[in-house]
Amino acid sequence: GPEPGGPAAAADGLARLVEHSLLVAAPGAETRYRMLETIRQYGADEKASHGEVDDVRRRHLAWSLATLRELDARTDLPLAEGLARADLYPAWQDEVDLVIDDGRSAVRWAAARPEEQSAAGDGASLLASLCFTRGLLAECQRRYEQVAELAGPGTEQIDALMDAFGAAVSRHFGNEALRLLAEVRDAALAIGARDRAAFALARSAELINRGPGLMYEVPPPEAVTALIAEAEPLAEGSPSAEAAVLAARAFAGSEADPDTVALTVQAVASAREVGDPVLISLALDALTASHLALGDIPAALADVDERLAVLSRVRPTAGVGLEISDAYSMSCEVLLAAGDFAGARERADTNARMPFHVEGGHLAISRRLKVDALAGEIERVLADAEEFRRGWTRAGRPVTPNLSGGAYAVAMVHGLRGDAEARAEWLAITVDLGADKVRMERCYAAWAPSFDAILAMHEGDAATAAAAMTLHPSELTSWDGGEWRTWYAAVWAEAAVMAGHPDAAERLAVARTIAAPNPTASAMVERAAALAAGERDRLAGLAATLAGEGCRYQAARTLILAGGAHAADGREAMAALGAAPMAEPSG
Repeated sequence: GPEPGGPAAAADGLARLVEHSLLVAAPGAETRYRMLETIRQYGADEKASHGEVDDVRRRHLAWSLATLRELDARTDLPLAEGLARADLYPAWQDEVDLVIDDGRSAVRWAAARPEEQSAAGDGASLLASLCFTRGLLAECQRRYEQVAELAGPGTEQIDALMDAFGAAVSRHFGNEALRLLAEVRDAALAIGARDRAAFALARSAELINRGPGLMYEVPPPEAVTALIAEAEPLAEGSPSAEAAVLAARAFAGSEADPDTVALTVQAVASAREVGDPVLISLALDALTASHLALGDIPAALADVDERLAVLSRVRPTAGVGLEISDAYSMSCEVLLAAGDFAGARERADTNARMPFHVEGGHLAISRRLKVDALAGEIERVLADAEEFRRGWTRAGRPVTPNLSGGAYAVAMVHGLRGDAEARAEWLAITVDLGADKVRMERCYAAWAPSFDAILAMHEGDAATAAAAMTLHPSELTSWDGGEWRTWYAAVWAEAAVMAGHPDAAERLAVARTIAAPNPTASAMVERAAALAAGERDRLAGLAATLAGEGCRYQAARTLILAGGAHAADGREAMAALGAAPMAEPSG
């Protein structure tokens, strides 16, 4: 037989245990063996009688910690490097899945023993870090809370609670995030760490104004004022706390207000001086909002590019999770405002590839839904919509208003397909996600009237399209209004032309200027101008421009509107997209 004690003997012994159903072989790159729970219980009873359990558990704890530490070290890479290695995360995830239960069990055992508290803290911290990268964000948050509990009063507790806050906000649970920041404030004041308390207070104020779309219950404006007032004196003398307070004040102002813009520029400068990637990212987010509100799309693009450059150099951890996903999301939205479908899709796709989005894939998908819906990539929208719904359902269908625009885009696509039942279903999902019906009806969520008008015009109802767009494009002065202004203006002008509005010529002039940074929206305005002037012969050229920009829906629509021989090609292109036949103007 095999040499006693050698690897062959071990393999032989394991094979025999599998034969006798005492072990289960888990095939993979290398075979691993798992003991059935009942056998494990029996073995524990047997060993207990020999007083060996503690010794075995201690050795198991040491092995688990060493294994978790090695796995954690393997993903300790800057974001850009991790994303560049396509093979890194899938293989790593499989290995984590094989040993994570061992880690959980070892930490549970250690946490119950006073003499093992320090090892339990180390284990919980390693599990938290692994859970983040593995996309198990709810457990990541709980583990950091466990680390804080095991640590007791002190800076270690504050650090762990800040990481738990990072995990909560990364999974878009904004109210949990606020609860954890309140715990940080209390823990910091308890040990006289004024700067840490100020930082937590400032982050709370910033989050309420910056991320209401992550919350099912948004605190009132006076709560923000009180948080900033409490933070300001505590922040004195701490550059990072002072920078956080500046950012909180920037987010409290109205984006297009010159005072807010000046404050935001100052917040970005302070954050750069401190050199904290999170502070730089969030301050640049405030600046992006101002640039969008002011209609300066090239400046907004420069802001998001700088955010991504700063974040690409840091390891993706709970502390930066939201900044990373938000920077990609905002960058996708700004590129969409500029009409860059390929660029916007690439940012959304990269966001969806983040290892920590495995469980919450719907968070990243919601942005891509808007891009593909506007481009007319109907098949892609339908496939992504189902994945979005699965992820959101798996997460417990949380109220997350900032994802509602993606669901509304799906509703528009079902409308274009002529499927009223599916459209109604996705309109209901939009509301379940927390979209405010009144805000949508009043155009404040500028994507709602834009999508509604595109659909109404597909159905040949230009009067309804024009009626949906109650605001003048210059009134879209919030960041999200600014983000949709190029599209809104183009559709607003086209609806006026198609409906024969007396102010159509005036609208075309306004829309031409506003749509200028977006080649697709500009081509849509030119199409409307050609129709108004009775110059249908210009439409075929515009259809080619739109196709070149990657907007297949508007290209097909333009060919149909061109009439004659072009219309047949347009109808064919429209059918190929999966859309229902478009209503055609008579004559």
